[in-house]
Amino acid sequence: MYRQKLFRIGIITTLAALCITGTLYAAGSWNILQKQDPEIRDYFAITFISSEEGWAVGDSLFDMDNPGFIGHTRDGGKTWEKAEIDINQRLGDIFFFDKKNGWAIGKNGMIVGTNDGGKNWKIQTSKVGNWLYGVHFPTAKIGYAVGMSETIVQTTNGGKTWKVLRGGEAGGAVGDDDTSVFNAAYFFDESTGWVAGVKLSPSTGGQDGLIQKTTDGGKNWVDQPTNIEDIIKDIWFVNASTGWAVAENGVVLHTTNGGDTWELQTSGTEEHLMSVRFADENTGWAAGGGLGVAVIIHTTDGGQTWETQDVGDPILSKIPINDVFILDGKHAWVTGNNGMVMAYEVGN
Repeated sequence: MYRQKLFRIGIITTLAALCITGTLYAAGSWNILQKQDPEIRDYFAITFISSEEGWAVGDSLFDMDNPGFIGHTRDGGKTWEKAEIDINQRLGDIFFFDKKNGWAIGKNGMIVGTNDGGKNWKIQTSKVGNWLYGVHFPTAKIGYAVGMSETIVQTTNGGKTWKVLRGGEAGGAVGDDDTSVFNAAYFFDESTGWVAGVKLSPSTGGQDGLIQKTTDGGKNWVDQPTNIEDIIKDIWFVNASTGWAVAENGVVLHTTNGGDTWELQTSGTEEHLMSVRFADENTGWAAGGGLGVAVIIHTTDGGQTWETQDVGDPILSKIPINDVFILDGKHAWVTGNNGMVMAYEVGN
């Protein structure tokens, strides 16, 4: 049965130092920036617009009225300040197109957006009531959010208005009818994009890893065969042809023809992979974990080989990583429950 990728609650009051072994780029290393959010928050997604300024979203565990959390850092992730907006739903993903325009999405169709670099955030009307899991904008105006019940919503004016392209039923338990859940979206341009997740058949108890592609801005979607049963959690492309998708049970898929065919890569782990990012066609990271396990894997040859980066601390090695973000070949971050944030930088 499908288990959503977000909102695993795990409060740990004492966090020890974390080290990740292995060299990623030459002369680079991972460093702990924040062991634990001081207000006991879980971070589910992270993004940066420069080496110093970034955003994270998640769940304020003890704020029952406004659990949605948007955090802002100006020192590369060492300290975080909560954005001054009350959000009554948990947030699970965030995307910035540029320094001014950003969006975050979450539970019950929640979408919030900013067009002034996060000085002000406004709640936007998604017209759906179910979980939204992924958001991506190919331009500052055109964007997509995806989630439960085959939901795909689109905006063409930066989020001032959203229209439902597919799905959009009220959130709730999966019934007896076949349905799809979209965990992530990636658009290369205004016309060409992919959604990824799982197709569920409750009547038979079966499921299939799902990737669909559009070449007309979301009007029509075509299934791309994955030949896996695992739930796909994330998808990322570096150009119109070359991309990766990651899934449960350590599954990594790779395409060099825009998704017409997907090939399995050997990841070296059987843990759930929640997030994947590449700096270029060769260098990328994927991260995730499961109950009591954290994992980061890294490649410098496009995924032909993946190296598992061991988490040395016995406590933090049990906290799964929720998201990885790459700004460029010199800067990357990971985040997870309890507000843990780590950064990779060349020269450290």
